[in-house]
Amino acid sequence: MQQNSLVGGWYINDFHRKNSMAAQREVMQMSLHPCSREQKLAQIAKIRQHSATMKESANAERSRKQQ
Repeated sequence: MQQNSLVGGWYINDFHRKNSMAAQREVMQMSLHPCSREQKLAQIAKIRQHSATMKESANAERSRKQQ
């Protein structure tokens, strides 16, 4: 493991470090432009709908393979 002294975090490898840094940048950008309560609820609903759709798709694919 390597330590990045600029942020004080531990990273498994360069891929892990890059993904972590990208996530931190995204969080920073989101904190500069916070969403309203309505926007957050809309995002949650969209994520739940997507998850339900993906689950239905996976179940349908599994059913087709079993037949």
